[in-house]
Amino acid sequence: MPSRAAWVEIDLGAIAHNYREIRRHTRPDAKLCAVVKADAYGHGAIAVARKAIAAGAEYLAVATISEAMKLREAGFTTPLLILGLTKPDSSFDIVDADLTQTVCRLDLVQALSAEAVAQGKRVKVHLAVDTGLGRIGVHPAEAAAFARAVTALPGIELEGIFSHFALADITDKTYTMEQIRRFQEACDAVAAAGIAIPIRHIAESAAILDLPDVHFDMVRAGILQYGLWPSDEVTRPLHLRPAMKFCARIVYIKTIPPGTSIGYGRNFIAQRESRIATISVGYADGYLRAYAGGCVEVRGKRAPIAGRICMDQCMIDITDIPEAKLGDRVTLFGSETLTADDLARLANTISYEVLCLVSKHVSRIYVE
Repeated sequence: MPSRAAWVEIDLGAIAHNYREIRRHTRPDAKLCAVVKADAYGHGAIAVARKAIAAGAEYLAVATISEAMKLREAGFTTPLLILGLTKPDSSFDIVDADLTQTVCRLDLVQALSAEAVAQGKRVKVHLAVDTGLGRIGVHPAEAAAFARAVTALPGIELEGIFSHFALADITDKTYTMEQIRRFQEACDAVAAAGIAIPIRHIAESAAILDLPDVHFDMVRAGILQYGLWPSDEVTRPLHLRPAMKFCARIVYIKTIPPGTSIGYGRNFIAQRESRIATISVGYADGYLRAYAGGCVEVRGKRAPIAGRICMDQCMIDITDIPEAKLGDRVTLFGSETLTADDLARLANTISYEVLCLVSKHVSRIYVE
């Protein structure tokens, strides 16, 4: 049991179920890459990666070399792609740990080549192409020349070429189709230069759902594997189960008369005699002040937040839940009727951020 009266439950059975659903909807000849960056969106990269591989994921993806090294140190031998750029002076670890590095800078490729030769190994790289997100990646018109420069260096295996969508999670796919065209042109130019690249990938969660024609050689499953949708506009052909449930317990209950204020700023003034419960969770735990307009669930019923959310505590109005008592479990999000998307709407953000902002000091409890 966690030492504090707040914790996160991670349903590994839900994650396995979601992978099976994604696999069912993915082209049979396309590899499945499990994106476990940001500590698997707050779910715990090591536990999620184990479940992903058991469910059939053939590749893992992270954002940084430190994330990749943690997985290697935990014993993972699965191909592991670093989606972000890495400093050239980290080349030793990349080669030594058999990591796959995203490249779009020649100085990084040159450093990897020199290190691969020194270690007597080959290092795999994936070429990032910027088709319209404006993040990292070579211009599509430069892809063939860059690929030639990469393959001319010893010790380098150009295993993949990829890009990332900017607007695939909306109904209007006009810009997405333009990105697909640019990516296809880049791939065609590389092939015309006599360079065969076995893994082309551009489909993330939204494209897995809506664009089966661009599953290509691999798809990258992000938010879907955690049981949430990329947006309200994507099609929903899968039966997903949310994997994260943020919970707390009631640690104090008091009855207050009408006119009594609760919390900083006196934003909540009781309009009737009210039962107010305190729970030990706050914005330092990732339960943001922006969620104050929402509610939690106690004994299957909704209880509104009373006043502002504090750093490590918040108050809830349980007047209409007379059976609620000290020690009761409180669900902050993760039930069928109170989701991370509900909190995201309160904070004018996305569910991805809600998940990632749950503090690492909040205990993760893994259940099946």
